[in-house]
Amino acid sequence: MRDDVRRRLDRAIWLERAKYAAIGLGVLAAIGLAFGYETLDLKVDNKEVAGKVTDIQPLVTRSSTAEAEGENVIVQLDHGPLVRVLAYKSRGLKIGDKIEVVEHHHATGRVTHTLK
Repeated sequence: MRDDVRRRLDRAIWLERAKYAAIGLGVLAAIGLAFGYETLDLKVDNKEVAGKVTDIQPLVTRSSTAEAEGENVIVQLDHGPLVRVLAYKSRGLKIGDKIEVVEHHHATGRVTHTLK
């Protein structure tokens, strides 16, 4: 085999290996970013806020037992926003009741609310 042909063949083989290595590193980086985002979403700061019940709506689910036990409660928080939380009907909430809501601030920027 001639020297220049051997060099071109070696170069083509190394380029092919480099392509596979780059694809592998790209896949690993994508997996790492996905896990990093999930880790950020698990970091939560909780803050208790007060609010007033403005509306109560039925809970619509596939399960008939959950419908009988729960309801959607619309709450106007003292600092402004209107949020929806789930509550058991057994709590006996009525429109106009003052309640405490826990505001969950996730590190990704997502904000969720639960009834205290």
